[in-house]
Amino acid sequence: MIAFVLATIRTGYEYDVVDEVKKIDGVKEVLITYGIWDAVIRIEVSTLSELDRIITSIRSIKGVEHTVTLVGV
Repeated sequence: MIAFVLATIRTGYEYDVVDEVKKIDGVKEVLITYGIWDAVIRIEVSTLSELDRIITSIRSIKGVEHTVTLVGV
């Protein structure tokens, strides 16, 4: 299963958040973006419970303000 997480990050924390997100098992790519979303995170997992674990980890990182998750089918 592939999912994308769109994240809003507090100003000044973008690179710190990206560095932390890259350490999470299952995260395959993290891009800093310009526009409404500050980062796009590509995740590959086998189960929804793995996806839940990763999203919970991302949301707990200091500087992450809001996320939206898109699950590919």
